[in-house]
Amino acid sequence: MIWFKRGLTLIALAVVVYLFWPLLRELRAAADLFKTAHWGWLAVAVLIQLISYAFLTWLNALALQPFAGRIGFARLAALLTSMAFIEVAIPSAGASGVALRARLLGKHGYTVEASTFTLLLETILLAVPFASVALLGLGYLLRSGELTGAGTAGLALVALGVAGLVWGGWRLILDKQCSRRLVGKLVALWNRWAGRFHRVDSQHLESRLAAFQSSLAKLQTVPFWKFCLAAYGRVILDIATLGACFLLLGDPIATGTLLTGYGMTLLLSGLAALPGGLGMADASLPVVFHRLGVPGSVALAAGLTYRLIAFWLLRLIGFISWQILESRS
Repeated sequence: MIWFKRGLTLIALAVVVYLFWPLLRELRAAADLFKTAHWGWLAVAVLIQLISYAFLTWLNALALQPFAGRIGFARLAALLTSMAFIEVAIPSAGASGVALRARLLGKHGYTVEASTFTLLLETILLAVPFASVALLGLGYLLRSGELTGAGTAGLALVALGVAGLVWGGWRLILDKQCSRRLVGKLVALWNRWAGRFHRVDSQHLESRLAAFQSSLAKLQTVPFWKFCLAAYGRVILDIATLGACFLLLGDPIATGTLLTGYGMTLLLSGLAALPGGLGMADASLPVVFHRLGVPGSVALAAGLTYRLIAFWLLRLIGFISWQILESRS
């Protein structure tokens, strides 16, 4: 499966680079745009992105609320940016970020289960607004004839499959008897085949599972509208950051074009094997907006400015945050 995704990534990246290549002729014109840029919009874009990340921090704070442990809002924000940095510094399909999150949250009293589950919950909740915007990109592809009915059906089947797995996993976790039996069988299987290296205490594991399920039940007491507001706030303000980058260059674009271009870029960057759509998003964003009718120089300058703010600036902050968190630990 990993090799399949890597192959798909290389194919998609090759297509994007092929389409991006003609835009390189626009580099001089794109650089000239910054001579007449409205620099006030750069500060607005940075501010909007920081508020967007505050919504992401709030989303994580809501998810962590029922679990044992305590961490301040500012420190949680620093932890999230540190995760974003380490996933790029140590590419490992996100494993480096998961490990750093578990270690830093562990210093504040959170278990590995709580750290991993809340990260998964964040991913699922953000997928809803991302999917809402991506549907606009699919709609454009259908109207333009670049996506066939068979391709749409395939994407729908994949989406249904993922939704089914998420729903089944959620039901399994909530069902105490089934989850306990499953854990018991897995522990017995592990001890039978790998017990000579490290035996697992089934009673200890079941007690941790019971504590986790007890905290999970409390999660349902958090109003769902708060999760929705935090997730949609994160995504909408990220889109607004991109819109401010076009205003920076004095070339505002229609809201429909902005949403469609953002959604199509999400679809393409989702194929990237590297975190944050690294490489894919940087190249595909100018290509997508240019194909939507935006002048090549504007699409190139606005796209690269947005990536500098939304991706690289936050990871620079993450590096600094990581050093501070490690020194204080």
